[in-house]
Amino acid sequence: MASISPDYGLEALHLKEPESLVQTQVKIRIPKARHPDPVISNLINRYGLKVNILGALLGTNGQEDGWFDLAIEGQAGTIHEALLDLVELDADLWFNTEADDGY
Repeated sequence: MASISPDYGLEALHLKEPESLVQTQVKIRIPKARHPDPVISNLINRYGLKVNILGALLGTNGQEDGWFDLAIEGQAGTIHEALLDLVELDADLWFNTEADDGY
């Protein structure tokens, strides 16, 4: 089961005006079962988000979970929706609440 820490990180995005431009930093654990899926690419292509990979740990053999430290920019509502989709994939999210701010 996916977890979100701190749990108010995702809620803070939901409370912002949906069209407001924001940048957030989030660490994501993607389960090894999703290794063949283009999870990070989907954040860009499906949602039109700007994603900067600050750090990553991903085994090439698909036997390990993938760990990503991402800076994500876009509209608050779109980021919120994209991160909810990651939770549906059983990804765990850890927010750096100090990086959340508007432009």
